[in-house]
Amino acid sequence: MLFAAERLMTSCHLSIDLVIGDVAITQGKSYWACCVDPSSYLVKVGVGLESKLQEWFQVPQDVVSPRYDPDSGHDSGAEDTTVEAPPPYAFLTIGMGKILLSHGSALTSRDPNGCTVPLPPRIGICLDYEQGKVSFYDAVSFRELWECSVDCSGPVCPAFCFIGGGALHLQELVANKQERKVTIGGFPKLD
Repeated sequence: MLFAAERLMTSCHLSIDLVIGDVAITQGKSYWACCVDPSSYLVKVGVGLESKLQEWFQVPQDVVSPRYDPDSGHDSGAEDTTVEAPPPYAFLTIGMGKILLSHGSALTSRDPNGCTVPLPPRIGICLDYEQGKVSFYDAVSFRELWECSVDCSGPVCPAFCFIGGGALHLQELVANKQERKVTIGGFPKLD
């Protein structure tokens, strides 16, 4: 199920809720932490370009279906570009008390297949805007879980996607230890 959730969208009848941070990041390094409730169905934690995150959830459901083929059928050459741009968002997928780690990344894992690791008590997210990189950490041991590139050509927001219901506690100001609870889908809303 975690592998299926790693796809951007699937044709399913689960509720999908997106929470976008109310403060966009436009420079420097930013760090925040959150605790994902292990009983959450599926939660995606990460960052993304503010404009692309909003577009993602405004597209009709049939357009993002796995059956949709964006190729127009004519050979325009647009598919042949070799310059690889960083993705507009980066999410860590969490479900059933585990984290799904993307293939092709240099990750340390106790899982011999390198596909999942146990969910730590707290996840740290560090965005380096100038470098266009986001890193995910076990915020208790400060062990890096995953690092990837992300498009920082515009304002970037923290984002959380809840698929089928879930809950997390967001630690906004790490130094001040202020926490806010965010829950979606079958659970109470923001408090």
